[in-house]
This record gives sequence, C-alpha cells and structure tokens, in this order.
Amino acid sequence: MGRQKAFVSYPLDWVFAAPSQVAVLRALKDSGEGMSGRAAARAAGINHQACKQALDRLEAIGLVIRQGSGHTQMLRLNFEQQLVKEALLPLFAAESTFRTRMRADIARGFGKNARSATIFGSSARSEDRPGSDIDLLLVADGRTKTALADKAAEFGRGFTRKYGIRLSPIIYTAGEAKARHMAGDPLIENVLAHGVDLLEKKLREVLL
Repeated sequence: MGRQKAFVSYPLDWVFAAPSQVAVLRALKDSGEGMSGRAAARAAGINHQACKQALDRLEAIGLVIRQGSGHTQMLRLNFEQQLVKEALLPLFAAESTFRTRMRADIARGFGKNARSATIFGSSARSEDRPGSDIDLLLVADGRTKTALADKAAEFGRGFTRKYGIRLSPIIYTAGEAKARHMAGDPLIENVLAHGVDLLEKKLREVLL
C-alpha cells in the first residue's frame, strides 16, 4: 500500500477519498442550519453507518462541524473553510447545472436544423454511467436530412471535447418517423414513452 499523502499538500485526496464523503458533502451543501446524522444519511442515500464514518472523516479535516449535543446535535458544512468556499461549493454548483447546460447546448446546436430533437435511452432515464453515449433522435425535413447528418457529425465532435460524452444521433425525416410510428417501431415507441424533448416542437407533435 502506498504512503498516504499529506493533507495540507494534497487536501482533495482526503476530501474525495470515498464516494460516501462526496454524497454527504452534496447533502449538506444547501443546509445552512445543518442536519442530524440520520437526516444526512437519508439525503445522501447511504446507510447510517457509512454516513457516520464519512462525517467523522470530514470533521477530522475541518469540512464539517457539529453544533449542539446529544440527540439535538446537528452537522453542517464549515462554510468558512477555504476548501469549502473556493473549491467544493463552486464544484457542486457546476455539477448541478451540468446536465442542463449540456441539453441546452444540444438544443442550440440543432434548433435551426431539426424539427425535433429528443434524448432517449439511459441518459433520458438517468441511468447512464461513465462511457455511456447520449442517444439522440433528430427529425429533419425531407430535403435537409443529409445536411442535418453533416451538422450532427460536426457538432458531436465538439460536444465530446466539451463534455467528455459521445453523442449518438439517429436521424429520420418526418415521413420516415411517421411511417415507423404507424408500423409500431419499438424505437419510436420507446422514445415517445421515455424521451426528453429538447426543442419547442415535441416528437409527438411531429408525428401527428
């Protein structure tokens, strides 16, 4: 086992040492008054014992402070701590808008070229994992399908550089999408059931 790094030199190694610590920090970041240990565990989505261990470690490095005593004891982030102010809160703020910004970029990228743009698959269901693609159904006017495919290829390269996620577009003309829908195509039915529309015109409206 390698030698553990010094906290002052490498504080982030200690802050992010375990997923449970990240979960607890995320749970506490918006609670100015603090939480009980059990409330923090529920908000973090981890069991009480894992939460207690995470809180103890975070308290030891000064990120969490305790107020009160006994059953009335509350735990909260130390908002005056430098790492909390300058690193963790901005990082969590960026995380909270990551999906929204990503979807907004896709909408801007295809808003003038596609009749509808719908995310489906694991990303739409919030079941994606590192390495998952973002599946995107684009519906084009009949005359613009080729141009939209070229646009999607160019946009996808920039999107991957920016977000580290690959975009996997499927492109149909409105006529093709309607024909598939009439035939009961499982893909179209899945997108209708679970997809997230990104443009003003929704896929269901295009298929009417």
